[in-house]
Amino acid sequence: MDFSNIKYQISNIKYQIVGIILVVFMLSSNSACWYYSFRGTLPPHIKNVAIPIFKDKTAEFNIQQVVTDQIRLGFIQENILKLIEEDNCHSILYGTVLSIQDRPLVFTESEETGEAVKEYRVTVKVEVEWFDKINNKPIFKKQFTGYSEYDPTGATDRDRETALEESILQITEDIINSILSGW
Repeated sequence: MDFSNIKYQISNIKYQIVGIILVVFMLSSNSACWYYSFRGTLPPHIKNVAIPIFKDKTAEFNIQQVVTDQIRLGFIQENILKLIEEDNCHSILYGTVLSIQDRPLVFTESEETGEAVKEYRVTVKVEVEWFDKINNKPIFKKQFTGYSEYDPTGATDRDRETALEESILQITEDIINSILSGW
């Protein structure tokens, strides 16, 4: 019998077993990340949210519907809380569009026309209250602001509507982050 060959095979098997154990350990430790969810940062008794149409304190046509729809879409995409009707919900996200302001940001000067606005900034301000319907108390009440720039001349694709959408998207992300981190 060749004992050196047997020792070599046993040694090889040990390394293979250690390798398999390491692979299994790495896979099992990484699999925890697959199931990670932000749900653990929310109050445990809140499983869903209702988002009624926001109130509007601006003169902007239909802005309350646009803001509400975007925030609802954000909740659906993030899949944090199930979006349901107000009658059976655990929590409610109330909101008010407080203001929309367009302010000149960049000016140009020419001999023919004088000074002109080359770029505006639209700023949207929203107040939101997240209300715990089960415990009958507010979780938080905050103001959120979003802004973006646009070209009033139409010379670029940066129009006011695009800037308004980007502003509302910023607000949506900030609201969702507040719900996940700051209650």
